[in-house]
Amino acid sequence: MIFNYRCSNSNSKSGSWEGQVQLLSTVHPYELKVTARGSCFHLICGHYAHGNFLCIPSHGVGSELATLSDIFWNLERLTNNHPDFSQTDAISIVYALKAISPHLAT
Repeated sequence: MIFNYRCSNSNSKSGSWEGQVQLLSTVHPYELKVTARGSCFHLICGHYAHGNFLCIPSHGVGSELATLSDIFWNLERLTNNHPDFSQTDAISIVYALKAISPHLAT
């Protein structure tokens, strides 16, 4: 399944942009492919005993998440834990998680 979604960054001149998230695995943990603004990421996300998680193995990124639809908390967590990760890419990822969240059982 492929979903298109819109990202926005009110703190930047870049404004808003389109992204695409593809559900690669329909069983837990979920695998997703996120493409936005020239970047592409393979994500693994799901839940564990203490909440939700996100891994981006090719970038060495791992983070706890709130609900998948919680853009504010997830963006803060991702950017604070991985300060070298691009703000634009982090925004693209958290909006992708929100877009796909109604289709996942977490």
